[in-house]
Amino acid sequence: MSHLPESPMPRPPEAMALFNTALTSELLVNACWAKAKEGDTGLAWPAAYLILPLTLHPATRSSLPRDRRITLARWAGRNHDLLAGMEYRVANMALPTKRAIRHGLRTKRLGLEGTNLIALEKPKSPTPKWPDELRGSVKAARFCGRWFNVIDTHMAFELLGIGG
Repeated sequence: MSHLPESPMPRPPEAMALFNTALTSELLVNACWAKAKEGDTGLAWPAAYLILPLTLHPATRSSLPRDRRITLARWAGRNHDLLAGMEYRVANMALPTKRAIRHGLRTKRLGLEGTNLIALEKPKSPTPKWPDELRGSVKAARFCGRWFNVIDTHMAFELLGIGG
């Protein structure tokens, strides 16, 4: 007889596949790598909780700008409809984000510098052979990582309507 507590609710197979820890961890690795590549620090750990909701939600991912000059503030101002569900998505993605961080640390794909997450090596770049959704998610994660070079994490949460 096991003394481990049972999971309060089993995860549906679709959620398990979509929120696979290897995939979600690699999205965080890509965000951390992109942030450090253009900045001087890793990704603040609270910002990691924004990466998956921004990159895995299809409508949000497809609305992310292609132009690096468009700021998070400008994007948020143009996408009120997507932000209406952002706080809910961030809350729903908290457990998959925690699992992704732990997986990345355990497999030594992610590391810590103080309270910042860092990519310990350059991730593979997306290729045309990758499925569209995977390629799009990785590109979105890198884009979001760059955003965190020009905005404080608390301001990002504020702009996205989280915790306000």
